[in-house]
Amino acid sequence: MTAPKTPAIPPPPDFWAAGQNHYHAAKLAADRRLPVSADHLAGLAAECAIKAILLACLGSQLNPKNKPFHPALKQPPQQQPQAGQKAKQQHWSEYEHGHLPDLWAQLAEVVKLSAGRQVGPMFQQMLLQNPFHSWHVAARYCNGTSISTADLQRHLRAAYDLIAAFEYARQTGNGTLR
Repeated sequence: MTAPKTPAIPPPPDFWAAGQNHYHAAKLAADRRLPVSADHLAGLAAECAIKAILLACLGSQLNPKNKPFHPALKQPPQQQPQAGQKAKQQHWSEYEHGHLPDLWAQLAEVVKLSAGRQVGPMFQQMLLQNPFHSWHVAARYCNGTSISTADLQRHLRAAYDLIAAFEYARQTGNGTLR
């Protein structure tokens, strides 16, 4: 009988590499007329690119479980609840970076809170309208009839733009998002 193994701690996520991989797979799926897979992968590519931007350029961190979050979005614990009331706990989804479309709103909020960071006008313009407002990670289970060509193209373009913004910040070395 062998001794039980302790679970291995996974390495930190590489959102940059994952985003690029998902984007290229999304393009391949789109070329092969697989809209459900293409749209799902485009959304995951955008999520990964956003998380890479938040971690590398905008001050987000990984918690001990390798989940990204931004400290400015996390509220301090409520000091003293009033008599007869429970202390209100902030839900993790308000500060941990999860899925679109909520992740887009978190990115916009962090950019607003990060006034000292370099965020160019093109990046700020991109944040004004969430191209993933109706996207949901669970759409991978749909039959494909609800994914329009226009939606898919919008999602692919947004994923590309996010990857390009991060690549620009990475290449310049100063974290500037254009």
